[in-house]
Amino acid sequence: MQIKMKMPDLATTGADIRVVRWLVNPGQTITRGQPLLEVETEKAVSQVESVVHGSLKEILAVTDSRVSGGQVIAILETAAGPVGDSKPSHPASAPPASVKPEALQTRYKRGFLLALYERMVLIREFEERVKFLFLEGTMPGTIHQCQGQEATAVGVCAALKSDDWITSTFRGHGHALAKGLSPQELLDELFGAKTGCCQGRGGSMHVGNMDKGMVPGIAIVAGGIPLASGMGLAFKMQKRSQIVACFFGDGAVAEGAFHEGVNMASLWKLPVLFVCENNLYGASTHIGKVMVNTRISDRAAAYGFRGRTVDGNDVLAVFEATRQAAAECRTGHGPFLLELLTYRRTGHSRRDPCHYQPPDERESWFERDPLDRFRAWLEQSTDLSPDELAQARARVLTQIEAAVQHAKQAPLPEAEEIYVGVFGDPA
Repeated sequence: MQIKMKMPDLATTGADIRVVRWLVNPGQTITRGQPLLEVETEKAVSQVESVVHGSLKEILAVTDSRVSGGQVIAILETAAGPVGDSKPSHPASAPPASVKPEALQTRYKRGFLLALYERMVLIREFEERVKFLFLEGTMPGTIHQCQGQEATAVGVCAALKSDDWITSTFRGHGHALAKGLSPQELLDELFGAKTGCCQGRGGSMHVGNMDKGMVPGIAIVAGGIPLASGMGLAFKMQKRSQIVACFFGDGAVAEGAFHEGVNMASLWKLPVLFVCENNLYGASTHIGKVMVNTRISDRAAAYGFRGRTVDGNDVLAVFEATRQAAAECRTGHGPFLLELLTYRRTGHSRRDPCHYQPPDERESWFERDPLDRFRAWLEQSTDLSPDELAQARARVLTQIEAAVQHAKQAPLPEAEEIYVGVFGDPA
């Protein structure tokens, strides 16, 4: 079957995109995710990937031509095979080393371990599917993805109680799925449908569901930190046993809101778990260029509370650290700062080609991929079989594909609904 390949909306200002060069020739076999051409926007030169397995049949946008987002640039011929059913892109690597395997095998039930793995697979495959929906031009808006950071979201949320809360960021798909939001309500939201988790009003950067304990994501860097402290104050004043886990990136530590929020939480001993997902880069700037002491957990001591740095690519290490920190927050010891060392496999956004990440650094971190490590450990140190893990992945792919097809047909809000839920609603 032939499909029209459209130029993704890579230009942030609506400016034309220049085709630098094609990396394959007409007639060549191509695979899903393979770079097909290089393009230049006002920000950088980046690559555009194939959305199908098959072949490049015809090039419609020649080298040095200028195109716009949504314009058809090539004709692709698809090969047989289900959409989205791609194999993991990297081989298994070393198992987690934070806790001895024999201790883990007796400490956790197999159902719990399988659930952790399936939830991590769900996040990875959801993000991969969303990436291709963006590249196909079938999903509106922009995306900030979290491939490579699955263990931070799953490990933290697995240690929380059902009535605990989280605050998130513009990179929030993984947090949402880990907190219990369904792929369907997320995809509906990403397509702008009224059946989305925020009724189509938030889009990718503002996903959440108050009924499931997740405040819609806040796109302002560090914006969720003072909010989390305020929520912690409410829990304390109402004498509740709940806590709030506040996710933010390493870039947020340089914002004034971070210092104000953690100082408030420390001063009043609030039940807030501050979770810094340290992926080494604030947008494109390496952490070593903005701070001398790059161990972010040390910041806690300056405000008089506890901090800890953890391997954020080891889901069980994250789970254990979160469980211990949450218990302290819950019993009146005040806030806790968890620094989770991790690495995103994608750019800051889909428009970011990651040229600032050194190849040896990327290779080193990719060898410590959280999903590959956990799968390898499960196969080596538990009675979960490779077939069971494969079945878990198959369930995820089926669920996501069904959600995609539904989201494409989901109803959009009516124009007259624009003021609903807005402060000062004239109605």
